[in-house]
Amino acid sequence: MQSTSAAAVFQVSDLERSLAFYTEMLGFVKDFVVGTPPFYAGLKRGAVELHLCSSSQNAGRLGQGSVYLFCDVVDSFYRDVTHRGATVTSPLDSHDYGMRDFQIKDPDGNLIGFGAPLAP
Repeated sequence: MQSTSAAAVFQVSDLERSLAFYTEMLGFVKDFVVGTPPFYAGLKRGAVELHLCSSSQNAGRLGQGSVYLFCDVVDSFYRDVTHRGATVTSPLDSHDYGMRDFQIKDPDGNLIGFGAPLAP
């Protein structure tokens, strides 16, 4: 068996609010939405896939997810998302582990990191 891709699944309290956050704040594109009313959705940004699941059964797990996106550049993206009001949990900085990165949280407290490799 060869794995071809993966998608983190974040538990969210309000699917429509979360879809707006990920599309308008972070530039993801809605790939699919499941259910009437909708309870599950897939998003894409480049090669990255992220899924959102909304259900009263998941309420106890809100805000416990985390994902780190490897990017080509982060400085301009950081300026864009902070200008739009993203809640930064770790500001943009360069680190000894060879990455320049930052972290924000979504409306439910799930953490999203964005990092680009430092030049050698």
